[in-house]
Amino acid sequence: MSFWAAIVKRAGQPGGLPERIRAADAEGAADLLERADDAARRALAGSLREFAAQGGLGRGWWAGPPHDPQAPALRVAGAACFDDAVEVAHWLTSPDLWLFDGYEDDARRIARVVRGRSPQWRAELVRRLADEQGWRDEADGGRAHRLSAWFPAARLVEETGLEPPGDPAFVLGWLHAVAGSGGGVTDERLTRHLAGSLLRSRGLAAQLRGTGDLVPAGAAAVARRASDGVLERGTLLEGCAGAFFDGETRPFTDLYAALRPSPEEIPVRDLARLVPTAPGTVVQLAVSELRRADDAGLLSDELFAEATETLMFRPEKTIVRAALTWAQAGTRGSRERTGAALRAFAAAFGSAHRDIAERAVDAASRMAGHSGEDGHAAVRAAADALPSDLRDRLAPVFRLDDRPALAPAALPAPPAEEVEPVPVVESPEELAELAVTARDPLMVERLLAGLVTLVHRDREAVRAVVEPVLRASRPFLFDVESAAHGFGGMNDDPHLLTMRAVLAAVAPEAGRRLRGLVQFYPFRDWDPAPDVLVVTRLREIVRELETGDVPVLLATPTVTSGHIDPMTLVERMERLEAACAEHLDADFQQALLRLPRTIPPAAVARAGTLTSAAGRELAAWLRRGGLADPVIGHRVVRLPSYEGSATTVTRIFPAVRPREEDLPDLVRRMCVLDPAGAVNLASQRMDWWPLLMPSHREVITAWILPRLPPLITSRRADLAPLYRLACGQGPVGEVTAAALAHGLGCEDDGARGIAVDALLVHAARGDLNGDDFGGFLSVLVAAGMVRLGRAVTALADALATGAHIQVWDAAARMLTELLPQARERPRTGMTDLLVVAATAASLTGARLRIPRLAAVAQRTGGSAFVRQARRLHELITPKKETS
Repeated sequence: MSFWAAIVKRAGQPGGLPERIRAADAEGAADLLERADDAARRALAGSLREFAAQGGLGRGWWAGPPHDPQAPALRVAGAACFDDAVEVAHWLTSPDLWLFDGYEDDARRIARVVRGRSPQWRAELVRRLADEQGWRDEADGGRAHRLSAWFPAARLVEETGLEPPGDPAFVLGWLHAVAGSGGGVTDERLTRHLAGSLLRSRGLAAQLRGTGDLVPAGAAAVARRASDGVLERGTLLEGCAGAFFDGETRPFTDLYAALRPSPEEIPVRDLARLVPTAPGTVVQLAVSELRRADDAGLLSDELFAEATETLMFRPEKTIVRAALTWAQAGTRGSRERTGAALRAFAAAFGSAHRDIAERAVDAASRMAGHSGEDGHAAVRAAADALPSDLRDRLAPVFRLDDRPALAPAALPAPPAEEVEPVPVVESPEELAELAVTARDPLMVERLLAGLVTLVHRDREAVRAVVEPVLRASRPFLFDVESAAHGFGGMNDDPHLLTMRAVLAAVAPEAGRRLRGLVQFYPFRDWDPAPDVLVVTRLREIVRELETGDVPVLLATPTVTSGHIDPMTLVERMERLEAACAEHLDADFQQALLRLPRTIPPAAVARAGTLTSAAGRELAAWLRRGGLADPVIGHRVVRLPSYEGSATTVTRIFPAVRPREEDLPDLVRRMCVLDPAGAVNLASQRMDWWPLLMPSHREVITAWILPRLPPLITSRRADLAPLYRLACGQGPVGEVTAAALAHGLGCEDDGARGIAVDALLVHAARGDLNGDDFGGFLSVLVAAGMVRLGRAVTALADALATGAHIQVWDAAARMLTELLPQARERPRTGMTDLLVVAATAASLTGARLRIPRLAAVAQRTGGSAFVRQARRLHELITPKKETS
């Protein structure tokens, strides 16, 4: 018997409903369901559940438009037949039943068939549907998910008079809906409520990233409702300004632009107050609007002065350029405004960008005769921030005194080498808290160590405290079949493996069943050794917690750097021997890798009394001082972009090999990295890596290096491991320099800032050669992987913070390799590199002959590039040569 035939047989009344569903007659199905009694609805509900259990329509989240013809009828059937509002919400948002059009008709049908439900039931359905945010991306499936939930919820709110949901998910659904329809999807009451919720919502920009034309279209639709008189223009403009004050950007910038305020409507005072701290996109809008108001004569001299001067401190070059243009054009021959413009130009003298400072100097020189003494005083006070040649241009016009000697900034002290002890978990209550909160690797280490020790001591005491917390926070773990098949990474994701460890501690039988069901994938030759070590050890601990035979883990760090105190490690091995317990192999090998670079003689002597095979191996390891520093190198290679491609990419591949032969398997794997196998596969576990070999940071950096090229262009690059490694122990060399070069070229400002901080730590410790990372930056720039301008910005930040020696060494190497040959054009950013190099050379007193620099300095012409090359050449060339 076919599935649909079974429905026909069991459904009873209303007659013909299965046929209507099968025929994709959603209106007919709604008509019948509206008249159906409870018994018939319940009978069909069971058939619908069976339908879903058998795979439904066989579409799923990957399916695109159009939707299945039967989906609208099935949606209205589920809404009418299921008793639980939660089940209805789940049904309506099932990927099989997402709609790609016809949303308003679908919502009307659903509202019809649930009219007989209680107000509380319908309010719960609205709440559940409003919580359905869909995916963050804006593929067809993401929009279908969101709108398939939003339209029924909105229709129910309109029909019942319920208080509309005010959460961001519902507001985002409205933006999607009005963008697709042009605006008229809700009644006036709901429109006003949603507009108010929109203006109060915060943090929407991140959820709207990658939405393409949706936000402008949605904003235009909202603006049309203001034109229709449904919404107040003044309220919307005021709400946008309020959002700007809270650091918001989209969709408020789009809404403001869509409203097209007249000059009289521009909130000039609010926009002027935004200039110092608002995001760049907001400030760009503010500059445009303030200038529009100023051109209409609606901006006071006071606000003109305040805004133009404050804008010069913005980090965005485009904004500062626009402000310079406005300051020059906005004086209107007024002496007061000219003085304000000079104060603004003076503020720009300290810009890190040479062209900005030069333009401000030229503008100030032209206006000097039209200002009072206050403007001249501002220029004189700020002139010392200029490079010498620019200051010299101002000297005769503004009567400047002789310049004081330039002093370098002091490097920040390196982070203290003292590290904090890692607290030992002493009670089940601490375990319960960590079971919910532990995500950081050190917290996970504490949790795992506490689980092993306390479960060995008294599993029932742990179960009594921890199991209720785990059931409340991670209930899916106890549904073993669903957990095994519903979560990717159950056998290789550190966080999920940690949850499995907690489950094994409080419910060992469930843990064993889950382990038997989880798909096991063996490690491949190209899997990064740090991931293999982390995952192998976590799997090992999960299995151990099912039995509780081991009294203590060996490899738990004793201090926050990831190191293990050697005497503590010996004591842990003694506890294992006293309990006649077998050590965990991966845990033992990890412990060997976490020893400090110096082993106290007392620990060596005490280890000599150990009797087990692992104890004797530990004693021998301590006697020889731990792991000898592996040999580390690199190779720069050009590879096809993909197999068979004529285009190539440049990669810096590390190479690692051990100095010893008789190493345990996992230890040896950590110390062997062949350049041919250094593929740039991403890892989700790099936050664990600095803790794995805290005495050999260059080895870990070598494993990280092949994974950095994709992060250069990522907006979410996490380079925190590089900073942690900079603060670690062990020698560093060319691999660390190459890794820093990648970081200094990152597009993401935060990631680039972390790389600068790591560079400053190395500079303060004196353990990194600036010539090396300058050479690697040259390789990356020449290969088109890194934009020179971004790298120069990072070098300028390091220079301003005291790393003038390293910056000069790097800049000199980059100029040697990247300056153009005869008849070649300079790269974008080369002039700024020359400026940074000149400042660093002044601070270091460097003298060097760079042939390419000399050739550029001899070119004819007066471009900024040639002028800066001449200036640097004169500065660093010994006097005999220049004469």
